[in-house]
Amino acid sequence: MKPTTKKSTAKLNAAIAPAIRNFKPPEDLTVAEWADRHRRLSPENSAESGPWRTSRTPYLREPMEAFTDPKIRKIVIVAASQVGKSELELNIIGYIIDQDPGSIIFVQPTLDDARKFSRLRIAPMIRDSKVLKAKVSDIKAKDSGNTILQKSFPGGMLTITGSNSPSALASTPARYIIGDERDRWAISAGTEGDPWALAEARQTTFYNAKAVEVSTPTIKGASNIESSYYQGTQERWCHKCPECGEYGEIIFDRIHYKHTVKKVRGKKVYSIDGPISWACPNCGCLVPEETMRRQPAKWIAEIPDAYATGVRSFWLNAFSSPWTPWEKIVLKFLQAKDEPQKLKVVYNTLLGELWEDRGGIIDEDTMLARREDYGTNADAVSYTHLTLPTICSV
Repeated sequence: MKPTTKKSTAKLNAAIAPAIRNFKPPEDLTVAEWADRHRRLSPENSAESGPWRTSRTPYLREPMEAFTDPKIRKIVIVAASQVGKSELELNIIGYIIDQDPGSIIFVQPTLDDARKFSRLRIAPMIRDSKVLKAKVSDIKAKDSGNTILQKSFPGGMLTITGSNSPSALASTPARYIIGDERDRWAISAGTEGDPWALAEARQTTFYNAKAVEVSTPTIKGASNIESSYYQGTQERWCHKCPECGEYGEIIFDRIHYKHTVKKVRGKKVYSIDGPISWACPNCGCLVPEETMRRQPAKWIAEIPDAYATGVRSFWLNAFSSPWTPWEKIVLKFLQAKDEPQKLKVVYNTLLGELWEDRGGIIDEDTMLARREDYGTNADAVSYTHLTLPTICSV
C-alpha cells in the first residue's frame, strides 16, 4: 500500500468537500435573521437593491419569524400591493433551501404566472445570494436537471406551478406549500377540485409541514384569503399614538385631508392641500403622516387564542409601506371614486380592504358621511371626518 502524500490528500479533500458542505448543520436563524445575513435584493426587481434589511419593513418581521415557530403550521397574510409580500415569500423559499431543506410547492394563480415569477423573481434571488447560488444549479448548467418550474437543491426540490395545473398539485408530495395571490386562483384544478385542498393533501405524511397563504383581498364574501384569515389570530399592524400612547390601526376611514379639484380638458384633476393626518381612534388627536411614520408599531391579535390552533393570520394595508406616500393613496381614491371598477382596485390594492357592493353610492360626500366620530380629546373637542380640528401637539 502506497503511503498517503500531501498531494493525494489535497485531491481527496477537494473531492469530498462539496459533499461535506451539504451535511453542515444549519445556522440557528429565523427567516428574518437569515434574510438580513444572506439575502440580496436584485437590481432589476428593487428600487433599493443590495442587502436585505428587515428594519426597512418591520411589519414583515413577525410573519417571517412565525415560519420558524415550531407551534405554527400555517401563516396567512392579507396585504395590499407594494408592501413586500413577494419578498417575504422569497425570503422563506431562500431560508428553506439553505437552512431547513425539504420539498416545496410554490403555487401561483396560473402556469404563466409561475413561469414569469420564476424567471423574474426566483432566478435573480438565487443568482444574487451566494448561499443559494452554491446550492441551486443554473438551468443552463450541464446535467443540472433544473428547469424554470423545477429546481433541485440538497435535501429538496422547489416545484413552481399554477393553481390550474392538476398534475403538479395532485402528485407531488411536499413538506412546504406557499400559495401566492390566493384570491386569483382557479376554482378547480382541472376536474380535480379545490387547488388549495389538493396542495394540502400533499403534506399529510409530513409531521413538520408548513403552509403560507398570501393574497391581496378581493370581494367580501367571495374571498378565499378572507376565510383563511378568520381561522387564525387575526392580527393588525397598529401604531402608537404620540398623544395618548394607545395603539391603533391606520386605515382610510381615519385619514383626514383637504383637497381641491379643477377641470382640465373636461377631466377632474385633484390636488391635496396641506398635510394628511391620522385620527387616533382612542383620543381623537390628529397626527400628521411624518410623525406617524416615526411611531412605534406592533401586531395586535384580535383572537390571540387561535395561536393554539397553529395558525397566525395578518392583515396589512399600504399606509405602512415605506414606498407609498399617503398622498398617493388619497389621490388614487379621489381619482377612482366616480368609477366603481377603478375604486374596487384602490380598495383591494392600496386600502387593503375587501370590496363590497355599495349600491352605486360612491360620491365623496356620502363616503365621508359614512365615517365614524372618534370621540373627544382632553379639550372636549369632537373630532370627525366631516370637520377638520386643530392638529394636536405631538
